[in-house]
Amino acid sequence: MELIHSGNDTDFDTTWEWLPDMSFQAYKASFAIAVAMKVSAYTSGNFKISSVQVTMRVIGGGEGDQVIVDRIIDPGMANMTGTAEQIAILNIDTKTSAKIADKEVTVQVKVNTSSGTGTYQCGIVPLYCYFSAAVPKTWTTSSVVVHAHADLAHAFPIFRDEDNMNVLDRSGIGL
Repeated sequence: MELIHSGNDTDFDTTWEWLPDMSFQAYKASFAIAVAMKVSAYTSGNFKISSVQVTMRVIGGGEGDQVIVDRIIDPGMANMTGTAEQIAILNIDTKTSAKIADKEVTVQVKVNTSSGTGTYQCGIVPLYCYFSAAVPKTWTTSSVVVHAHADLAHAFPIFRDEDNMNVLDRSGIGL
């Protein structure tokens, strides 16, 4: 398993951007992320991942950002007092309700560490498994899944404001 990190002695903090091609209503966001820390040179002290923050935002474009998900998770990792490696698998399932219309969505993963004296790398593991190295296994990817329903705002301008539903003129509609 490979570790994507920001360099030696640097906490991982990366934001991914996604621009949807149509408006939608998001009902749920699920995150499956493996985070890891490797102490490659140890002198003294304790090394560990103390928390992982996952934030999902809709960028407002002058209206202010809308935070959909903001979770800080303690992965429960033990202190490392020597050269070692640890991995924590986080499965975060959130219920959310957000209308996303023609706006950019960002997902930020920030790994916070406490470190002693030495050299470490921390970050995410894009492809990981739930079993030890000596057995056949199923591989899983670090990912974000959004349960979304398409919104009519991208197709019919009248639906862009739900208050307009009350003033629609249906007098010319007939069968």
